[in-house]
Amino acid sequence: MDQKKMFVSLLASALLISSTAGIAMAASTTNKTSATSSNSNASKKTTSTNKVVHTLSNLSPVKVTARSSVRLTDVNILSQDDGNVVTYTLSYKNNDSTPMMMLDYWSKVKTKGGTLFSPKLIAKDQEKKTVAAGSTVDLTYVMKVGRDVKLSDLNFLIVKWDFSQSNYERTLGKFNVPASYSITAPVGKPKTVRLSDSAVKVKVSGIKVFPGEDKNQYVKIGVNLNNISYKLLENPNIKWILRTPSGTNYPLTPDKDSTSVSIQAQANKALSLMASLPTSVKLQKSELLLVEEQGEEKTVLPVAALQLPEASKATNVEVDANQPNILSVEGQRLSTLLESAKVRIDDGEYDLNMQFVLKNEGKKAVKVPTYTFEVRTADGTIYPIETKALDALKLNPGDIKTIKLNATLQGDGDTSKIKLYAMSPVDKTESTDTTTPTSTSGFVFSYPVGVYAIPQSVSTGDGLTTETVIKNSKGTFGVSLGSLQRLPWLDSDIVAAKVTIRNAGSKTVQLPELEAMFTIDSAQIDGDKKLIYTQSGKLLGAGMTTEAYLLTKIPSELRIGRLEVSLNEKVSEEETNEWITLNTSGLIQPVSYVGTGKTYTTGTEDRETEMGVRRTILYPGTSSDIVYTEFEITNKSLRQSGLGKLVGYFKTSDGQYYKASAKQSERTSGPGQKSIVTFWAKVPKSVTFSDLRLLVGEGIADSKFVTGEGEATAYVNALAFEVPPTSINVQVTLSNIDLYPYLLTANSVRAYLAGSSSVQVEMNYSLSRNEEIEMGESEHKLILALTDQTGKTFEKELALGTDLKTGTNQTLSWSVEDSLYEKLRGGSYRITVYDQFQGQRIRLAEQSYGYDISKLPKDEFGFPTF
Repeated sequence: MDQKKMFVSLLASALLISSTAGIAMAASTTNKTSATSSNSNASKKTTSTNKVVHTLSNLSPVKVTARSSVRLTDVNILSQDDGNVVTYTLSYKNNDSTPMMMLDYWSKVKTKGGTLFSPKLIAKDQEKKTVAAGSTVDLTYVMKVGRDVKLSDLNFLIVKWDFSQSNYERTLGKFNVPASYSITAPVGKPKTVRLSDSAVKVKVSGIKVFPGEDKNQYVKIGVNLNNISYKLLENPNIKWILRTPSGTNYPLTPDKDSTSVSIQAQANKALSLMASLPTSVKLQKSELLLVEEQGEEKTVLPVAALQLPEASKATNVEVDANQPNILSVEGQRLSTLLESAKVRIDDGEYDLNMQFVLKNEGKKAVKVPTYTFEVRTADGTIYPIETKALDALKLNPGDIKTIKLNATLQGDGDTSKIKLYAMSPVDKTESTDTTTPTSTSGFVFSYPVGVYAIPQSVSTGDGLTTETVIKNSKGTFGVSLGSLQRLPWLDSDIVAAKVTIRNAGSKTVQLPELEAMFTIDSAQIDGDKKLIYTQSGKLLGAGMTTEAYLLTKIPSELRIGRLEVSLNEKVSEEETNEWITLNTSGLIQPVSYVGTGKTYTTGTEDRETEMGVRRTILYPGTSSDIVYTEFEITNKSLRQSGLGKLVGYFKTSDGQYYKASAKQSERTSGPGQKSIVTFWAKVPKSVTFSDLRLLVGEGIADSKFVTGEGEATAYVNALAFEVPPTSINVQVTLSNIDLYPYLLTANSVRAYLAGSSSVQVEMNYSLSRNEEIEMGESEHKLILALTDQTGKTFEKELALGTDLKTGTNQTLSWSVEDSLYEKLRGGSYRITVYDQFQGQRIRLAEQSYGYDISKLPKDEFGFPTF
């Protein structure tokens, strides 16, 4: 008898611990007669009195002893190509005072038609031999059934050894799953499952659909796992499947942060699961399946099914131009916005330069994922964008980061045919270390987290003065290009753009820190660039405007096809963001021309300045001539005002430029006061002076207008003045000689013969100065030349204002030495007045006088001797 019991016991053990056959995970199938479909159809056919239920708690337990029982606590079914896999869990509750031997009990399954199945314990439950007194043990069985079998067709039998029976066994009871039972957890409801013998609540947190390429779509499902047990859940061998209403299964791939599942007791973990499937697949009423691999043969066991919510428009990642797209990063809101785009077309292709803004709108700091970016055209062409701007980027709450994205595309520059895609990060470590195994199938694809329509390019057309309005975090601004000039500078040229910035908002704003950038025919200029404001301070009240000049230098021989002028906002010492770009066709405006005798008024009403040429004089020389212009500036405002240091160039009719030296008063002119700036340059004698023009501009140095003794390194706001030389008529008397701003009159001139080689010359004169005129220090010299009757000339060089003092009845004395005068006893001489400048002179006036003999010795006759 003992041997018989031992044999039966060993036989039962062998049956219980026999390994289950491997069941391959299902490929996609379109068979609409799957168990899930059948279950769904059965649910649809239920009447209002047979309401769908999602729990088995209403099933009565089966008594195994007088005090102990077993319940059916879970049942699942998974459709596969060769049939359905069914798992069910029995929960044994031992209320007795002694251990319950599990070798005495087992389970069978029989259909209502009589077909018998012999389920097998899953591998991890095969070692459970007893149920301690007062405790509960869960045992899960697995079996294969036909594809047409429904759960409600099955009776789950509880069997015990009974040697009084002919077959040595007795059925203690059975469980039958009602037709109204659905294994799928409703939308938004959790499902409690066992994973690695830990109780875990599984809940779908959301579903999001992303547009793909080649008629595919990406589906992202968020899942939350809550470990409600009292031990660590460490990397269970689980897989996830998306099952459509048609019964087709699509494997889901965890992203790189979801491949490892390690959850402490009573803790949570959020997973992100991805699948790529055709856009023709309808996702309404789809399910999320959780399966687990068991044993060395990796038998696939169904664990749970959860109803997926419907994907709505709110989950669409595609946004219109100038609209933000909100992403979730580490549970925080990350706002993303394609703020601006600029197109530069060149011979069948175009450069697309974009600014992409990220803002942490959450309450915690986040590390921004290393999204990748690409531009996709309407025909599916993909242009990847290289950037390292997101590497190790961390944003604190409220932080804003603007990055630049640049791409070169083929086409006509029509941005309505393209979109910017922000793609989820790819786990790059998987492609660099092939020896390291990865969990599941690895995260091997990237999906769009944002699709952005390209905003209208923040640029003007080819014309000037057209205002472009831009809106950003600083305010609303209207920006226009007022003038664009190409000006000579030594052996190079200056490109100077005048930009007007208007506060188009209703509140006072502050201009950001801006920098200038020039692009010529798609090539950015890396040389010296300047930005100069005409007004101090950067605050602009509502409707107020300010002007700024943008400058750079280019080779004088460089031809410009297309020119772009940009204002970039300075973010840091190394980084700038494009603020606005103003396009031109490269056609430089001709410098405004002011004709002979005309004036030009510049500035605003309260700071007007009138400019004009007073006169131009030619100082002839031996090998070259000097052209000299007196430039008159009148302060038309009600306060002290004026221009900074001026810069000038003389231009010939054939385009030759001669830099002019300038002399200017350092004092600011009062209201209505005039000042004179003098310009001069040496030019070849071959130059035709009647065709000369003088370019005059305001000097710039160190990003500001030059004043005082500063030296200009560039200039802006240039005008071209006609400067025909003034004809100088030689006066025949020494009265009212124009030495602007001086006026000289020789009241009398006496040259005394004294019978010696020395002649004393005395001149009584009046010298006045127009005190209303401000001028720099005069570089002119007055030359008084005495020419005797033999043709000999004696010169006296004088400085106005010092050697010749202002006032009336002033006296100037000088002597002339020559042996001729020892015997000279009378006669005449001529006094000539010259204006000498830089060693070259012009004759202004001359007058003849007779010698004064009143100082000859009295014993001599006053007749001339020869």
